[in-house]
Amino acid sequence: MRLESRAWHEGSLGDPMHKLILVLSGHVDVEGGSGGWLVLPNHLIFVPAHRQFNLRMAEPTVVHVVHLDPADCDWRHEGCWVTSASTLAREMIAYALRLEPGSEAGRQLFRTLSHLCRDWFANPRMLFVPAAQSPELRAVVAYVRDNLADATVAGACIAAGLPQRTLHRRCHRELGFGLRTLIREVRIMRAMELLAVRDSPIQAVARDVGFESLPSFTAAFSQRLGVSPREFTRTSRASAGVTV
Repeated sequence: MRLESRAWHEGSLGDPMHKLILVLSGHVDVEGGSGGWLVLPNHLIFVPAHRQFNLRMAEPTVVHVVHLDPADCDWRHEGCWVTSASTLAREMIAYALRLEPGSEAGRQLFRTLSHLCRDWFANPRMLFVPAAQSPELRAVVAYVRDNLADATVAGACIAAGLPQRTLHRRCHRELGFGLRTLIREVRIMRAMELLAVRDSPIQAVARDVGFESLPSFTAAFSQRLGVSPREFTRTSRASAGVTV
């Protein structure tokens, strides 16, 4: 199914089929049981069957959605997951949408897609804003998102009303990592969004998300994603049909 929307939301406590979603343009907000993700063009979203989710499309956004039968492959994932889309993935999904519903060719291709998901979503880490459980940690996540350019550990402690050592322990216990990692992850995720959709110099994006210099931003971005900000901008905007 191809979706083009300016305002689309879908949520469920769990569907019987897996969802495989290719983001072609715009961006999609995904919320699962463990957190939220901002998914940019040229990325795949996997929503397992029987898992709670919320999907929201920004305007304008175009996605391809494929429903996969869990019986076609014994691979399972514990929650929603995101990865970059390879050329093979994009071409196979586009071809699947052109096939006659219920045809044998379609069934064979959908089975193949189910098996390939095991490899496509093998990345051990992805960028996300974690779902905090306590009021203190929810206040910290909100503080970081709302004050990204100048967010600090001290500011997070004030937002939570907790001393730094206590908040650090709470962060690790509830989110799985520390305050500085949280700030860096959200900054990189926001930078991905700006680089993909906004025609601004990379240095301006680095400044907007809180990096003091372009070299420090380039180093952090490249280490986290495996590509430089310039290469990410080129591939992301090209996949969305933007000339760079």
